[in-house]
Amino acid sequence: MNQLLKNIIPKTRQQVTRLGFGGYRVSKPIHTEALTAAIEGGINVVDTGNNFENGASERLIGNTLDSLVRQGKIARESITLVTKSGYLGINDIKSFENCQDDYVQLSDKMFHSIHPKVMEAQIQTSLERLKTDKIDIFMINSPERMLMAKNKRYTSSQLYKDLTESFHYLDSLVSQGIIGGYGVCSNTMAFPTAVDHVSLPSVIQSCRNPSNLVAIQVPFNLYEREAIIAANDQTTMKTVAEIAKENDIYVMTNRPLNAIANGQIRVLVNHELGSDGKGPTEQEIMSRMQISFERVAKLESDVMSELPIGEEALTSKFVWGQVLSENLARLAQNHFATRHYLANQVLPVLENDLQELYLYATQQSDKDETIAYEQWIEDYKTSVLDLTKNIIDYAYIDTLRKNNELDRILNALCPSLNHQLPDDNRIPYSSLSIKLLRFLLSHTNQVGTVFTGMRDPAYVKDALFAAQQTPLDQEDIDEIWQCPIFN
Repeated sequence: MNQLLKNIIPKTRQQVTRLGFGGYRVSKPIHTEALTAAIEGGINVVDTGNNFENGASERLIGNTLDSLVRQGKIARESITLVTKSGYLGINDIKSFENCQDDYVQLSDKMFHSIHPKVMEAQIQTSLERLKTDKIDIFMINSPERMLMAKNKRYTSSQLYKDLTESFHYLDSLVSQGIIGGYGVCSNTMAFPTAVDHVSLPSVIQSCRNPSNLVAIQVPFNLYEREAIIAANDQTTMKTVAEIAKENDIYVMTNRPLNAIANGQIRVLVNHELGSDGKGPTEQEIMSRMQISFERVAKLESDVMSELPIGEEALTSKFVWGQVLSENLARLAQNHFATRHYLANQVLPVLENDLQELYLYATQQSDKDETIAYEQWIEDYKTSVLDLTKNIIDYAYIDTLRKNNELDRILNALCPSLNHQLPDDNRIPYSSLSIKLLRFLLSHTNQVGTVFTGMRDPAYVKDALFAAQQTPLDQEDIDEIWQCPIFN
């Protein structure tokens, strides 16, 4: 088996694998298994964030690494830990209620900060959760969000002024050995026309001690290449990766298998439904959804016949079975958008409508009638919840079908990707994911480390296999990028 390729971070001289473990959404025992498998498979760089899973990601990573160190399987110094600060929730800002200038408000429940006082608090909690006395690379997470402040005027010039102070504070932590170096994680570095653009040259100019600005982290996938590969109409402009290389800043990338394509999130996997015994098959999903629709329709019919004619305004609220059925084709087009719509629009409205029906029920003089309404409310809520879950699963079927077609396109564009799938009689979890990771890792001159989510040992096996393969040659890489589908 080939060893994992490694790179050296220029300013810290740490040797890290080109494939890294992404700690977003890790918090469960199976994620511990996956991280352990990744470390034992040779991965030595782990990325997380103070806000990931409300701190559970850092705790899991800290506990797992601590266990491996105690067992003598690894030395703490052999692992490069990356974490971030910036995102704040309502509970986070309670400590800074008397210092409202230290953060900006983005919505009722979302806040953001790059202030040293906030970073100090978050770094301390990160150290405790990660069970370490040093963060190898600390990143300011999504500073562009400061530009979207709702509670105050916040300009780009203010952002870079604040970054100067933030970097100055972080320089003191480097001197104390609390962090090894720092960087910036941003989604907008590659988009100079964006209203929330963060300019890497301006970030560099904001830093008084450039030797401590060691890394950046940006998205890079089949549909988002701008930070690494110049778009066809911008070949005369330097990419973020080129600017970083000129300044010895190590380039880390994220979201290799979670792309934003045509304004929608697209998960780039093509596993077979139900093949791993962990979920329903396509046929089971279709059957469950049909049963759910029938159950909801029956309940809606029952309440229409029970409510008095004078309560038409109330009756008309409970037609979700019909509404969702009529829009099923549209809902099936993107399971991420569907999940967001159902969770953030349909279910909150349903909750309010059921509360209104409950108030109506409690006003009835017949106690048996009140009990019957309450039982209907419980049954309807449960049935609609089941239906929304089944619709999301149904939408995922369409995602997998599209990705199977994408897999076939890649096979045609670059046959060598298909020729080097596992030859150990192991069926890959997602052949598309393997191909895409190998493709992205082949950008050896532009990308230092690719962080990918590996929340299951099956994902780890696929990712490790991809990382152990010989990089594609430039001709194959160009063939894929020149395909009109990805432009």
